Amino acid sequence: MARNPEIEKILEAWWQSEHCVPAERAKLKRELDALLDAGVAKSKNLYTREQILNCFWSQYKDFRHERKKREQVAVAQTLRK
Repeated sequence: MARNPEIEKILEAWWQSEHCVPAERAKLKRELDALLDAGVAKSKNLYTREQILNCFWSQYKDFRHERKKREQVAVAQTLRK
């Protein structure tokens, strides 16, 4: 699915912050927050980080589904070798 590159970056950072090793979680959360803060600034402070995440929730669910499907295919291809 083709998405706006800025939205894609947010979705990827969101995924990374949720699926990383605990030692990296704070760093990746800060990176996500920086992307969200850029969105807040772009909206001239009309929206908060939480409102932006809520707005992207359905796209994030699709993103997670696509990501898990790609990972399953990768595992299956590795096992076939």
